[in-house]
Amino acid sequence: MPMRLSGLMSGMDTESIIQQLVEAKKTKVTKAVKAQKSLKYKQDAWKSLNTQVLNLYNKSLNNMRFQSSFIKKTTKVSNSSVVSVITGDGAMNSVQSLKVNNLAKTGYLTGGELKLKTDADGNPAAEGATVTSKTKLSQLGFNIPDGENGAIEVTVGGETTRITVDGNSTVENFVSALRSAGLNANFDETNQRFFVSAKSSGSKNDFSITATNKAGFEALESLRLSYGYGDTNLIKQYQDIIDGYNNGTTFQNRVKDRQDSLTNYWTSLKNNRTGILQGLSEDAVNEINSQLTSAGAGFSLEIDESGDEPKLVKKYSDGTMADLANATDAEWETIDNAINAAHDALEAKSENGTLSDEDKKAALDLANSFNRWITNQKELTAVEVNFVGSSTSAGGGVQLDTNGKPKLTSNVEQSIADEVKKEADDAQAVINKLTATLTDEQKNAMGQKTSGEDARITLNGVDYTSEKNTFVVNGLTLTVSATTKENEEVTITTEDDTDGIYDMIKNFFKEYNTLINQMDKLYNADSAKGYEPLTDEEKDAMSDSAIEEWENKIKDSILRKDSTLGTFSGVLKQIMMEGVEVNGKMMYLSNFGINTLNYFSAADNERNAYHIDGDPDDSETSGNADKLKTMIANDPDTVVSFFTQLSKKMYNEMFEQMKGREGYSSAMTVYDDKKMQSDYDDYTTKIKELEKKLADYEDKWYAKFAAMETALAKMQNNASAVTSLLGG
Repeated sequence: MPMRLSGLMSGMDTESIIQQLVEAKKTKVTKAVKAQKSLKYKQDAWKSLNTQVLNLYNKSLNNMRFQSSFIKKTTKVSNSSVVSVITGDGAMNSVQSLKVNNLAKTGYLTGGELKLKTDADGNPAAEGATVTSKTKLSQLGFNIPDGENGAIEVTVGGETTRITVDGNSTVENFVSALRSAGLNANFDETNQRFFVSAKSSGSKNDFSITATNKAGFEALESLRLSYGYGDTNLIKQYQDIIDGYNNGTTFQNRVKDRQDSLTNYWTSLKNNRTGILQGLSEDAVNEINSQLTSAGAGFSLEIDESGDEPKLVKKYSDGTMADLANATDAEWETIDNAINAAHDALEAKSENGTLSDEDKKAALDLANSFNRWITNQKELTAVEVNFVGSSTSAGGGVQLDTNGKPKLTSNVEQSIADEVKKEADDAQAVINKLTATLTDEQKNAMGQKTSGEDARITLNGVDYTSEKNTFVVNGLTLTVSATTKENEEVTITTEDDTDGIYDMIKNFFKEYNTLINQMDKLYNADSAKGYEPLTDEEKDAMSDSAIEEWENKIKDSILRKDSTLGTFSGVLKQIMMEGVEVNGKMMYLSNFGINTLNYFSAADNERNAYHIDGDPDDSETSGNADKLKTMIANDPDTVVSFFTQLSKKMYNEMFEQMKGREGYSSAMTVYDDKKMQSDYDDYTTKIKELEKKLADYEDKWYAKFAAMETALAKMQNNASAVTSLLGG
């Protein structure tokens, strides 16, 4: 950009001169900007109008072209406080009788009020202290020996989940367990109670929370959820435990389960041993035997030449042998030490290169195997099966039968008998509590349970059952909200919905009138001659209200006499005036009491709107006879045929008008949106080019005046020099 000098030498106001020169050239830019703004107003007007067109096309017009839309039924009930009805497809005209025998209920348990017995440290709870989600069951008075659990079963919809609790279980833990079991559960700290419910109504979705041992029942007591007092089903569950003890079936089944478990475990251990021992080489066997001999274990690893599995055996003086199953605890320890020593010796040989890596690994596996056996011995002891105990030793839990297989000893069987008897005694203790005579207050303290129930109705003498208070019968959806009184019946009447058909047609004309009136208003708008979009400079000189009034004047007239608008509205008007053939007879809207107002009574731009005679919402025609509603009631087939044909004709023609043209308009668009956007973009490019030319023009004049100022400055300097030489 050239340097800009502002008349320093010439004394001229070069800035004003240049701006006047530029202003004369700026007209082209201003004209292009205003033209683009005017195009933007036109785009906005068409977008708004196109939305109204699509609203008519996609909604009421699309709906009315199908006969099924006119098949409408309505249902009335004689007592809406008992039942409400939704009339669906397939409903038949009928008069039916209904009795509501029972409403569906959701299983719901309200727990008793919890009482805090101790604080977190086991001290008596302070007066007024309350239970929180972090409170432990021990603080509620639930105390059982370490290692024992209270067993509780939650059954929801036939699916049972087992929950175990102890003194360290918290209120929060129990709530989470109930939720995991499929219930809605919450502990309300304000009311100090549990609230539990099924997730769905109906007897099938009901739930129960019961204890399967005495400790479990005591846990429910402390949680104030032992609601089953007097519940014969719950009492029977505990009586079954007692009966199982009395007839011996529980003992027999449990002995069998223990024996099967022992046999399977024994087999697993022997298979494990076999796999490891068969992996040993002769060098490894010799080293292990050397260590066993040094340790005085009395056992040696023998490899049977017949191909049987190698095993650790003990040879007696009479030549008999016994395998590892009969080793004593002391012998086990000696063997274990010898095996570890053999591993160390074999590892040393491996490092010296005298033992293969395979033998080294096999020896290590053998040592680890025996360590696992010792661990297994402890596990078996925990379930009252002493795997390595001698059949003759005191307290031995296992003895071998004639086939060398383990079997439970009388000691273990006695412990099982004691276990079963304790369960029976505990069950009897629970029954005693469940059958005890309690006051209502005491029962309420243990919680109140409402059972889930099904809804039951009788419709036309036929019984129906539902998990919810909703029944779907032959196209009718019945929602019951109260039971009927004795000898009471609710009458349900289903008939043709003439009002529904009338309202559908009425809504169509309401949408059509809104659209056609808007089109006429835009097409017939007053001229805005002399009004152009304002530039920013022009707006600065005007008030906000004046700007708004000016711009509205342009926007309101932007589609005045628009050819596209005139063509489209003309198509709609022509279709509405044309007749439709019904059963060989041409019929028109006027045959149904639907007409436009006469020219002089209609408001401006509303002369093409249609009015329905007898429409109570239309002040112009409400006093006329209601011809449309009469025909719907007396001749519905004619009404349906006429309006479906009329709607199809208009729907198809609108589709043709909106299907889009390559390079001009998009699909489902009345106006040339693509062409307008292209023109708008062209204006943007043109304005940028004109602004650049204008800037170049301005810079040119600044350069000229700058040159003039420079020349004048040189002349002045030369004059001063001459004057100085002449002595002036």
